[in-house]
Amino acid sequence: MAQQEIAPIGFGAANYVVVVIYLLGMLTIGWWASRRVKDTKGFFIGEGNINFILVGLSLLATYLSALTMMAIPGAAFGPDNLKWSVQLPFLILTAFVITRFVLPRYREAGVVSVYEYLERRIHVSARVIGTVSFIALSVARMAIILYLPALAFSIITGFNVYAVILVMGAVVIVYSVMGGIRAVILTEAIQAVIFIAAAVMSIFYIIGAIGMGDFIRVAREHNKFQMFDWSIDLRQKVTLWLILQTIFETIRIYGTQQDMTQRYMTTESTAKANRSVWIAILGYIPLAYIFYFIGTALFVYFSVNPDANFEALKAMGRRDAIYPYFVVKQFPVALSGIIIAAILAAAMSSIAASMNSAATVCVEDLYKRFLVKDGSERGYLIVARLLTVLWGIFAVLLAASFVHVWRQGQDLWGMIMGISCNGILGLMALAFLPFRVNKWAALIGFVCCYACLYAMMFVLKINFLLWPVVGNLACFLVALGVHFIFFRENEPESRAE
Repeated sequence: MAQQEIAPIGFGAANYVVVVIYLLGMLTIGWWASRRVKDTKGFFIGEGNINFILVGLSLLATYLSALTMMAIPGAAFGPDNLKWSVQLPFLILTAFVITRFVLPRYREAGVVSVYEYLERRIHVSARVIGTVSFIALSVARMAIILYLPALAFSIITGFNVYAVILVMGAVVIVYSVMGGIRAVILTEAIQAVIFIAAAVMSIFYIIGAIGMGDFIRVAREHNKFQMFDWSIDLRQKVTLWLILQTIFETIRIYGTQQDMTQRYMTTESTAKANRSVWIAILGYIPLAYIFYFIGTALFVYFSVNPDANFEALKAMGRRDAIYPYFVVKQFPVALSGIIIAAILAAAMSSIAASMNSAATVCVEDLYKRFLVKDGSERGYLIVARLLTVLWGIFAVLLAASFVHVWRQGQDLWGMIMGISCNGILGLMALAFLPFRVNKWAALIGFVCCYACLYAMMFVLKINFLLWPVVGNLACFLVALGVHFIFFRENEPESRAE
């Protein structure tokens, strides 16, 4: 394992104190928020009266996660250079689509689970498909985000990686179970501030260590500022596929992913919810650029200052751990503890959001819908908390399994999204049409999108960036075609919400 091949560099008592204070702070917030949770409405949407700025920071923290703080520098450090950064300006398009067309519809419908909207507009089968897809995505995402910082912390300190995964998982499970979505949003808002500060400090410190002149010279020599690749090779990561992937996937994330859409119901009004989305996206764009810049700067630093541990990390393909390794080795004591706490914060914020949202869809879309339709609020709340624990434990176990099987985080996450959420944006687009699409047409379209995915993965070997583009278009267009050819005369042209 990585921690056996790399000599631990130590963490220091002051850094441990910083991290422990952070963890205790998160637990305290969970305890405080738990006093206001009386029913599932409080647990899932915080009574709908949470400040929109806090919600915006929460959305930012959920979207950012440890994948941004570790995988983005790892991607920029490696042969991809700045290729992925071309996606960022297109998030503005996502914000416009969500705030103009999507979020207001959900608020008007008054749905706690976004997949309830699929049932209203298509059929209960579409609701189940959306729910199962989100649960699969959530568990995989929690595991990846839990594993990345646990691995880095293990490499730095020499601690057993499984123990680190267990401790992190236990803390986030406890405060999420106690305080529900209010605890999630409050902790995420704090965590967002922490990792914004960490990003800014990192830039100044790394550039100060190597000098701006050396940074530009070495980066240019190694083509580290490369951003565009205008080829149209279907099997490679190129600019056009990166742009298409980000348009489809970010609209899906903000428009159909429960851990994001659930926040839209926590504010007092649609206007305030829209502001939260803009806060999240306008905050993410410069932050992501900073972390791409950090990856490039780290490449320059280690090119000028060779390091045995760094070479071992690179040889093992552990580029995701290079940023935290640099932080602990080179930053002053306590400051490095703050940045490691920021990485833990980024991870735990996303895990907490996913756990709460996975529990939400299980209760709203499965338990209430099919098992106990007229249960008590107390009973539903107990089930929600139990499910939060269950999904947290499952994520811990899956994260532990990644210790032996791993690839670069940025690529792995893109593949997981492309597989687990294939066709979901297509289904939601069908639900937003002014007429009701036949349920069988929608189901046929969804099946076709996975047939396309199989062909892209195993026959044509098409790059994973195109999986969501082709899959969602296939779901939407096939369903629409089947509807008009076979079912148009048998369905009402419209349906009230």
